[in-house]
Amino acid sequence: MPDTTAQAPAVRDATDSIAERYARLLHQAVLGDDPLLVETALAEAAELGREMMRAEIPLEEVSEIHHDALVALAQAHPQLLLAKVANRITAPLMEAYMAYSLTFREQLEHRTNAILNARIDQLRRLESIGTLAAGVAHEFNNILGSIIGFSELLTDEIEADKPGSQYLKHILQASFRARDLTARLLTFARDMPEVREPVDVVSVAAETLELLRATLPVSIRLTLEASVPQAWIMADASQIQQIIMNLCINAADAIQVRDGRIRIGIEPRLHGAATEPRSDSPLEPAQPLLRLSVSDNGEGMTAETRARIFDPFFTTKAPGKGTGLGLSVIHGLVTSMGGTISLESTPGLGTRFSIDLPALSGSLQPAAREPAALDENAPAVRNKNASAALDKNASAAHDENAPRR
Repeated sequence: MPDTTAQAPAVRDATDSIAERYARLLHQAVLGDDPLLVETALAEAAELGREMMRAEIPLEEVSEIHHDALVALAQAHPQLLLAKVANRITAPLMEAYMAYSLTFREQLEHRTNAILNARIDQLRRLESIGTLAAGVAHEFNNILGSIIGFSELLTDEIEADKPGSQYLKHILQASFRARDLTARLLTFARDMPEVREPVDVVSVAAETLELLRATLPVSIRLTLEASVPQAWIMADASQIQQIIMNLCINAADAIQVRDGRIRIGIEPRLHGAATEPRSDSPLEPAQPLLRLSVSDNGEGMTAETRARIFDPFFTTKAPGKGTGLGLSVIHGLVTSMGGTISLESTPGLGTRFSIDLPALSGSLQPAAREPAALDENAPAVRNKNASAALDKNASAAHDENAPRR
């Protein structure tokens, strides 16, 4: 009998039952005089082969079952001559093998079809989302047109040194970013090529930090630490802002402590300098890179969550709280820019997302002195730098030929 000591009780019982039935039908196939009984035994051998596949009995155990049955037959009938029964001895095994293989192929095809159907359903859902996004973007553009138009009229009415003037600049800047986002939605829905231009990630991150202050809870401390004064890449500024905002909002959702911290880091990096480049990385060895990171002191992720975190429609949030598309979209954006995204996370210790993007040559020169971190608890530093970034972006948004920052 095959060794079944390591098998689960149900599998062991099934194996023992199949072994007993196979020994009986082998006896019938070898010694039977009635051709009909022999054919019946072979048909039962084929059915046993299908049962062994469904019971997930390994193929090598099928051979062991046949061997044990053959030994029992030889011991019971020592007078049998091998030359006379050789064909009958192997026939049941061949029938069991063929049925086993066909059943395996059927199960494999069934699983493959299930995977393909799931992917087709996912593509249909994405297609529906694209159609919906195009309609929403069109209507949203009309609303933004009114907001931008009336804000610009108010700008002409309010003097530049009045407090309301700064508020209007923030409104206009957020509206321009929203307009860029709707343009991206239309580009996605209509499958149009995206236009990329030089973007200073430091300025975009500083501006995004200001927008996040109005969104995230006041108990969460936001900091921006850039080791270079400027960091230029070829990208769409609205995409960079979308990446930073989504990662920070996800980080805020994961923070369960009162003293929450989210850090946005920007630093130059040389691909392959510290570690060997991954074979699946689109980045070239010794290529100048910009590393954009977002880290938090939230609840962290388990290994199971990390393995699926970039899958479309996968979310750990409660029903109605998340779509499961945010990180999937970020992964797609980073990949389309020729970059890579990775994460480090430990349950209870927080999470860190690291994005490496190709930098423009010579654009990552270090500052003459250690740069000050942008901290929402340091108003003087924050307002000076972020307002400058907002002023630059507000004027750049009106100039089609100006590089986005």
